[in-house]
Amino acid sequence: MTIHDHVELVAGVPVLVIVPALVELAKRHGLPVRYAGGAAVALATMLLAIGDLALGMRPGGGEIVTAGAGWIIGGVIYGLAAAGLYSQRDHVLPRDTTDG
Repeated sequence: MTIHDHVELVAGVPVLVIVPALVELAKRHGLPVRYAGGAAVALATMLLAIGDLALGMRPGGGEIVTAGAGWIIGGVIYGLAAAGLYSQRDHVLPRDTTDG
C-alpha cells in the first residue's frame, strides 16, 4: 500500500465534516431542502476530485475515466453519508398521510 492509498483513506473524514457545513450554508442562502441530498453528493464529488488533483494526480488518457468513476462513486457514498441517507428519503419521497 502506497502513501497515496493512505491519504485516500483519510480524505473522507474532512469531506464528511465539510459537506454538511457547505450544504447548510447553501440552505440558509435559499437552497430548497429537497435538493440538499443532491447538493451533498455534488459537493463531495467535487471535493474528492479537487483533493486528488491537489495531491498531484495527473490523469492522462484512459486514467481520467477510472479517476472520474472513483470520484463519482466516492461522492455518492460520502455525500449520502454526510446528508443522512434516511433523512433524505423523506425530502425526496414525501410520505402519503391520507387514508384511502
